[in-house]
Amino acid sequence: MMKYLTTAVMIFVILALAGCGGNAYEKVFNDDQTINARTFNASAEDCYLACKRAVLDQNFTIESDDAQGKAFKAIKYFPSGKDSTVLEISINIMGSDRPKVYANAVQYVDKVRTTTQTTMLGLVPIGSSATKVKQNEESIEDKDFYNRFFASVDKELKAGEK
Repeated sequence: MMKYLTTAVMIFVILALAGCGGNAYEKVFNDDQTINARTFNASAEDCYLACKRAVLDQNFTIESDDAQGKAFKAIKYFPSGKDSTVLEISINIMGSDRPKVYANAVQYVDKVRTTTQTTMLGLVPIGSSATKVKQNEESIEDKDFYNRFFASVDKELKAGEK
């Protein structure tokens, strides 16, 4: 009887701890302060070009671009052996007279997995293949990161005025 009671208590503790993680949806739409958006006193086109120059100055590569929609995605790799940490930033510009620039950054690890094919005896390799696997993806919620980005955009806007 004591064994069943101990097992029941253990299961209850495990289930209670599993519920402590919370739900992701509880972390959104909670406050009026956004760390990843700024309004600028410039045209949408000038903001779009300033954002592109800001990321290109930091050695990002433009992965996709929608000039008409004033949106693009840029990516930067930080290699470490076979694997790379990847920083991806998506920019969307909304409005025309005093546009609001939205920046959303995600960081993840690209792991390279290699498999080797061998003969039936398993002694002689006859080929290999490599695949990339995305792991540890997380949204960047660092206020300082976004402040630095928007400071770079502001710098580029001021440089464009000259």
